[in-house]
Amino acid sequence: MTDILYEIQDQIAIVIFNRPEVLNVMRRAMFQQMLELLDEVAHNDAIRALVITGAGRAFSAGIDLDEVAHLFDGSMTMEQARAELDEMQELTRRMVNLPKPIVAAVNGLAVGAGAEIAISSDIRIASQTASFAFAEVQRGLFETNGVMHRLPRLIGMGRAAQVMLTGEKISAQTALEMGLVTRVLPSEMLMNAALELARTLAANAPISMRLVKQVLHQSYDLDLESVMALETEGTLECLESDDLREGVQAFLEKRAPVYRGK
Repeated sequence: MTDILYEIQDQIAIVIFNRPEVLNVMRRAMFQQMLELLDEVAHNDAIRALVITGAGRAFSAGIDLDEVAHLFDGSMTMEQARAELDEMQELTRRMVNLPKPIVAAVNGLAVGAGAEIAISSDIRIASQTASFAFAEVQRGLFETNGVMHRLPRLIGMGRAAQVMLTGEKISAQTALEMGLVTRVLPSEMLMNAALELARTLAANAPISMRLVKQVLHQSYDLDLESVMALETEGTLECLESDDLREGVQAFLEKRAPVYRGK
């Protein structure tokens, strides 16, 4: 059985974690496969958006602890452990820097690395049966993949401290109230809603979306003047694009624009 399923529907790439019998826990090879798929999405001009979900009743229950037991059984040096952890951390870097939007369709349990992949996505929607947990403190572990940076910015410092220090389970409804997800749907409607959202994204101008995503991430750590400077540069880049001319012409002609990302 393939650990990760991958397909392209029209302009949308779909990634499905496919180890439902073990709640889609992530083997090391799956991290490498995800990096390769992100490269494919980044460099394939026919792809405009990415949807990530899980097979069965989980999004992902985290890292396969049996496979990474060597990280904490004393058989590795700290330097070796650091190198292996850095390889895992690369997934967040690639997701955040992907020039195309990522929608996480959280269909069930999202714990540890599963929750981290979800919050590294740009938009999260969830099924009513979904739940999140940052339970590392309950296992003597520590968060990775940018959780310390991204989670407080998504839900606020106080809430982030509570969920990370307690390791408590977060229901889909609570996640919606926190702002961790933007929509909660019945399970049978989740994937259709994710694809509909991805189609909406795919219809937009690729250059504009790339710049919006890029500046949104940069704005976390910049002051107002620096962000406005980035807005000016982004606008100037759009002014030089064929997409802008197509967008204006389509508006005047009362038709849907056809963007080429140029």
